Amino acid sequence: MSNIDEVASTISHDELLEITQSSLCTLLNCDSLLCDLPSDIIIEEILSQIAVEHGQSIAIFISREEEPALKVIVPQKATVWDLKKAIARHFEIHQKRTGSKVKISWKYIWKTYDLNFDGIILDNNNSLIEDYGVTNKITLTFKKRRKNK
Repeated sequence: MSNIDEVASTISHDELLEITQSSLCTLLNCDSLLCDLPSDIIIEEILSQIAVEHGQSIAIFISREEEPALKVIVPQKATVWDLKKAIARHFEIHQKRTGSKVKISWKYIWKTYDLNFDGIILDNNNSLIEDYGVTNKITLTFKKRRKNK
């Protein structure tokens, strides 16, 4: 125990943070359930991943034209509106990781685009996503809305 006290008193706070971060990265990379999580993981993402493994939530992939797909986790009984909020939250976390400072107007996005699953447009925000046949590990796409004349 005294050896730990000696080491703790000789290293700085920044060094301790670096050691802790590298240890967490090593642990995450070695665990089969958590290996796909990023190294700068937040508690919200860990809890979401655990909920998926326990069958309480589902993972949905959001395909964007030229960009890589986003993996969004929502509860099984989520509404379309809950899914939209989860997409916005996930994209916010993605932007922080990449260092992007671009402001996204989600009001504009949802006025301009619909979520599409196998040709079915998820158009009712109050409907459950399972009513549209959305299940675990499916891919949704953004589809430009048609203008009503």
